[in-house]
Amino acid sequence: MIHLIGFFLAGTGTAAAPYIKKAFKKIKKARLDEEEIKEEVNEGTALLKINTEEDSDIGVKKLTLSTGILGVATIAQFSIVWLTPVSLFLIGYTSANIIKEATTAIFVDKKVKVDILDAVVISLSILFGQFAAAAFMVWILDLADILLEKTKRKSEEYITDIFGKQARFAWLLVDGQEIEVEVKDLQKGDIIVVSTGEQTPVDGIIMEGEAMIDQQSLTGEAAPVDKSSGDNVFATTVLVSGKIEVQVQETGEETLASKIIQIINEASGFQVKIQSSGEKFADKMTLPTLGLGTLGCATVGPNAMLAIINADYGTGIRVAAPIALLASLGVAAKNGLLIKDSKVFEVLQEIDVVLFDKTGTLTTDTPEISDIISANSNYSTDDILFYTATAEQKFTHPIARAILEKAKKIGMTLPKNQDSHYNVGLGIEVEVNKKIIKVGSARYMERENIIIPDIIAMALEKAQSKGQTGILTAIDNHVAGMIELKSTIRAEAAQVISDLKREGIKEIIVISGDHEAPTKELAQELGIDRYFAGVLPHEKADYVKLLQEEGKKVMMVGDGINDSAALSYADIAVSLKGASTIAVDVADVIFMDGSLKNFQYLFDITHTLQQNVQRSFYLVAIPNTLCIVGAFMGVFGFRGSLILNNGFNLIAAGNGMLPYTKKQTNGV
Repeated sequence: MIHLIGFFLAGTGTAAAPYIKKAFKKIKKARLDEEEIKEEVNEGTALLKINTEEDSDIGVKKLTLSTGILGVATIAQFSIVWLTPVSLFLIGYTSANIIKEATTAIFVDKKVKVDILDAVVISLSILFGQFAAAAFMVWILDLADILLEKTKRKSEEYITDIFGKQARFAWLLVDGQEIEVEVKDLQKGDIIVVSTGEQTPVDGIIMEGEAMIDQQSLTGEAAPVDKSSGDNVFATTVLVSGKIEVQVQETGEETLASKIIQIINEASGFQVKIQSSGEKFADKMTLPTLGLGTLGCATVGPNAMLAIINADYGTGIRVAAPIALLASLGVAAKNGLLIKDSKVFEVLQEIDVVLFDKTGTLTTDTPEISDIISANSNYSTDDILFYTATAEQKFTHPIARAILEKAKKIGMTLPKNQDSHYNVGLGIEVEVNKKIIKVGSARYMERENIIIPDIIAMALEKAQSKGQTGILTAIDNHVAGMIELKSTIRAEAAQVISDLKREGIKEIIVISGDHEAPTKELAQELGIDRYFAGVLPHEKADYVKLLQEEGKKVMMVGDGINDSAALSYADIAVSLKGASTIAVDVADVIFMDGSLKNFQYLFDITHTLQQNVQRSFYLVAIPNTLCIVGAFMGVFGFRGSLILNNGFNLIAAGNGMLPYTKKQTNGV
């Protein structure tokens, strides 16, 4: 079979060589021209792709050369004998790098590696007059290399396509006129205009206007979000409707989208545990394989020896596993799950404890009103809400949002107030309907010499004992009532806890700086196993270390920078702070939509990757084992071993690409 393949490849390779060479030159030039254009948009990404293209061109040339040599060697062995010296020279030329790798492993690294088997197979093939087989071995190794390079490039392009298609031009606002300029010429502080259907070309802040923006590529949010003055916008997001003026903050490789690409490319260098184990196993099998080959030669003959030595356990998994890893990283990022360190795929299955920070993680940033208490019959609860909401309507802090949301929910119309005085950290003073309204803490009321009635003092003490907040409202220097606020549990929190237990997590713990009562209540409501209350921010890391000292693998889930110390000690750190803090977030995994919804998807994609790599390992290990056993039984010869071994290596590589072909979604 090898000589038939060789005759075919020789003919096609020789006849097509001049045209292939010209085509390569044109393709290379076209690709480089394209990269020069892209470089203007994002220099970092462009340079990466140019280097990848150059590596790919080298691989194509090597494969073209080894294809022609395979044809020449086949003809020399089976037809034109006088071509033998030529084929030997050419085989030696193309296999020089393989021999070099083997000698480096022996004499420099002082290690026995699987590369030695490749060199031995080629050398023995020549020694026993199997010139076509030696050339075929070189050809298949070149094919494996180019397959790996091309699939790596596909992975990089796939990731770049998700985040990196940044607009080349923007509309710069100059003296009220919109002027089209190249994005690379924009400066921080410039004002640009983005309209319906256009892509935001930079990271920036909306200065004027409103828009509905599709930012699924960055956050994984399925539905577009409404944004207006003061909100952040990011490069690669698209305006579904509206028109906005944006002040430029970051462009090019400094944008959030570009930083995500950089992070994923760095993460892709990690070796999946199964891949690493497979390579170590292949290296360990080198000496036994050589020994079995020697035994096969003595008992069956040289053909059996070559068949046994050719049974290489390492090449297939070394190609397939990185492909699967790159694909998984890209698919995860597309669904709003940014994995900054690929060790997550390995460690996740060893996690014993998930430690949740309470505030901002299991609860939302915005509290909700749990009760409104009136101080006397002069004012109803609606009156207290009306005056409090009117005073708070110019503010955007979480308490103000909760009060205003309640007023909006019941259809309350609030008068516009233009004049308000805000005492930092204490309260607000505003005039409404010729009444002086003061809203704030008990300390603020005391500072203003306003007496707090017993009924309100008791309600405030009760609220504080539950870890809740009390906001007092005074009208004309008399306390009218109090609004009690409590933390809001995330809607998805209960389901996430249930999913984690189903995944085999042994213990789920919540840690909080709140009082024991509200922390205990939340733990009971969500079915959490244990809780730590009254913990200061700098003490959270001590609890992570304490759990690890108990011999447990800990995943810490926090809301970003505030929990950075504890997150840095955890075996896996998960942040819910979202995409806006990616550059400084210490977490290994970021849920870019700021919710817990991606938790199950993190486990799903990890299981899928591990199964894929495991399947590739079996696709390589089983056929090679059959080759060795079959060689001793006289069933498999060298040519059969070449075809079976390398055929399944290519199948394993194809298996690694499956994440590209399957539609994976987090279901959110």
